[in-house]
Amino acid sequence: MLSFVAVSMVVLGGSGWTLYRQALDSLEQQLATHLMAETQLIASRLSREVEVLVYLRPGYETWNSYHGAIGRLLHDLQALGARRVYVFDALGRGLLDTRPGARIGRDVHEVLHNRFHKDKVREAFLGQVTHTRRFIDEDTGVHHMTGYAPIINPRTGKVIAGVGVDIGASYMQAILGFKRSVVLFAALGALVTLLVAVGMARHITRPVKRLVTAAREIGRGNLEHAVRIEAVDEIGMLAETMEEMRQKVLARDAQLRQMLGGVAHEMRNPLSGIEIYAGLIADDLPDDDPRKQHIQKVIGEVRTLSNVISEFLDFARPSAPRPENVDVTRLVEDAAFLLSPEMETVHVTYEQRLEEGLQARADAEQIKRALINLMKNAIQAMPTGGQLRASTYTDAEQVVIRIGDDGPGIPATVRQHLFEPFFTTRQKGSGLGLAIVQQAAEKNGGRVEVDSAEGEGAVFRMILPLAPAADAGKDSS
Repeated sequence: MLSFVAVSMVVLGGSGWTLYRQALDSLEQQLATHLMAETQLIASRLSREVEVLVYLRPGYETWNSYHGAIGRLLHDLQALGARRVYVFDALGRGLLDTRPGARIGRDVHEVLHNRFHKDKVREAFLGQVTHTRRFIDEDTGVHHMTGYAPIINPRTGKVIAGVGVDIGASYMQAILGFKRSVVLFAALGALVTLLVAVGMARHITRPVKRLVTAAREIGRGNLEHAVRIEAVDEIGMLAETMEEMRQKVLARDAQLRQMLGGVAHEMRNPLSGIEIYAGLIADDLPDDDPRKQHIQKVIGEVRTLSNVISEFLDFARPSAPRPENVDVTRLVEDAAFLLSPEMETVHVTYEQRLEEGLQARADAEQIKRALINLMKNAIQAMPTGGQLRASTYTDAEQVVIRIGDDGPGIPATVRQHLFEPFFTTRQKGSGLGLAIVQQAAEKNGGRVEVDSAEGEGAVFRMILPLAPAADAGKDSS
């Protein structure tokens, strides 16, 4: 929208300015041509009064010839509609002047002190008819233009004086009105352009934003929401294509999950048999038999593999959440209790700061498994001991469960892939633990955030919807 408005304003403004300058230049050229012709005509007539001009001296203002010459200049002034006509010698001293109170021999300010006029006067004494550019009178604010022409002695052919004719640019009122019209036209054009741009934004930008949002959701694996854009143009066609893609991806995702679940189920049955028969063999062996230790290692590896298969099944076939008002404190304490043996094994101490009576709206079992995964992940980050900290609090109608550890921290390169399925930095593990945590949080209307600096531990925050106050009171009663 901004680009469209900017381009339109440049076109409108440029066109208006070009029209204004062309009109102004054309009128100035016409005025200059007319002024130079009239100035030359006055100079030609004054050439016939050379005797008067030659003998004029200061104090001759009472001379009849002087008054006659002034009278003829005033007649020329009225005929041309000029502001002023004046005659001066090569030294810039005034000889004849239609301005009231002018005296012979006084310096003509424009001729001696204005550099734009001085250049034109110099050209006039070289025998040229010329004119100044348009200027504004500082006293009246009126636009003017002055023409200069040489007064030539017809007998000697020499320039004996110069004449200046100052004409007011009366057309400037019209051109200024035209300029105001151009500005008004540009303003109206900008307003119309802005309205058109807003309409375009509503018609194009908003549907495109919805498509971008839908594409991002599909990219994050949220395939349940249909792409609905009510449009019959190219945007609508793109939305239909995206919805068709979503349905195909959803169908293929369901097939892959079904296949993964089937493979995991087929693997779990033989593993269960291996664990049972290995346990029977171990029971038949004496405790000091080294073969019993080997069998115990087999049983441990089978259980590890069984846990990995369980994570595969949880990720491949996530059950739909059954939200209810759950006691967050109880969920955190249960998860910590189940993991207490692992904490003792690696000398991890546990500390909690839990807000009493805090309830979230979520599936209790899914959130409990997610908390177990978060705590287990923190314990595994501290193989030589450390402290595991859990706390809960509310923030803007949300419940925040904070799990922190004293581990080595998470590098930035790892942090950006942390919640991707099958991504892991450990030798053992499926890489699904944190992906399941994020999946559970999102399906329950929440999210998971992580803060970590390398060498300073890590903090995971699970953010869930706060249970409504009325429902929370009802459940607690």
